[in-house]
Amino acid sequence: MIHVSFPKLFGKLVNLRELSKNDATTIVSLMNYDISKYLYKVPYPYKIEDALKFIKSCCDDFRLHKGITFAIDFKNQSQSIQLLSGTIGINDINYSNKKANIGYWIGKQYQSKGIATESVKLIVNYAFDILKLIEISAYVFPENKPSIRVLEKNKFVKIEEINEYHPLSNSYRNSFVYIIRN
Repeated sequence: MIHVSFPKLFGKLVNLRELSKNDATTIVSLMNYDISKYLYKVPYPYKIEDALKFIKSCCDDFRLHKGITFAIDFKNQSQSIQLLSGTIGINDINYSNKKANIGYWIGKQYQSKGIATESVKLIVNYAFDILKLIEISAYVFPENKPSIRVLEKNKFVKIEEINEYHPLSNSYRNSFVYIIRN
């Protein structure tokens, strides 16, 4: 799949767009311990250098056709402005097998507003309709009930529980594996 330019996806609650260096400060302010503890490769405390490195890796992955990560802008109707509320991405894209992984996070103050549910729906539709993928998987810690609800609302199905090494905690942890097929 050859990307000409970075896509923009539009929903009722959110717009998904390309990350930029200007997002780094906001990402750092949103990335508290309650968010990072549910993510596989996110250090805590999260620093500006971490955000800039993340943004660069997202740009590199897009350029190399390995992944596509969007900034999630929440459309705040009361103020008529869009606020960066998290990120969502299709990662580890395997075009020959037509499979990829999904990952996302939403800042604490933006949770329980339908932002993650709509963002997952938008990116799954994009992955199936535009990237022509046939399967998307998600890995989620069992205690991350809000993320499990988001996946299930979007018709992901739990297929297994795995135990894998988690480098940030330096221990093995259980994860649920969810998939959706087109």
